[in-house]
Amino acid sequence: MPDPPYIRRWDGSTAQGTEVRADELALSLAPCELSFIKIDHQVRLQFLGVEVVIESPFVLTAGGIDHQLDPGERGNLGPLLRLYPDHLCTASVDPDCTLRLSFDRGATIAVPPDPDYEPWQIVGPGSALVVCMPGESGQLAIWS
Repeated sequence: MPDPPYIRRWDGSTAQGTEVRADELALSLAPCELSFIKIDHQVRLQFLGVEVVIESPFVLTAGGIDHQLDPGERGNLGPLLRLYPDHLCTASVDPDCTLRLSFDRGATIAVPPDPDYEPWQIVGPGSALVVCMPGESGQLAIWS
């Protein structure tokens, strides 16, 4: 087995990733249109060829109200659906790995790190992948 981080693909092959600190990453997602929102056991925000996947509790601030949301509690995600349609203005990652998204109409999303799980990932463009590692260390795993 390779050293972490790595991904095991459907065909059994593995892809080695690189671990970096959050303050070493510059996101280049914005500006772009929010194409759609998908909800299953995760929240998926599609921006053209890039998908932001949220898997842990997060805060949506809209209209001056903080909504504490959890992808695992789908019945409470209604406020999130009001984001569509909109445009992403900025996307950034804090040194502690909190993902921050800001939208044209004023809403923001903050996805903090999770001590036990991978709270968020960015898939694309192409085969690029950025994953927030579990814990409070401010580490990301990146595949290109």
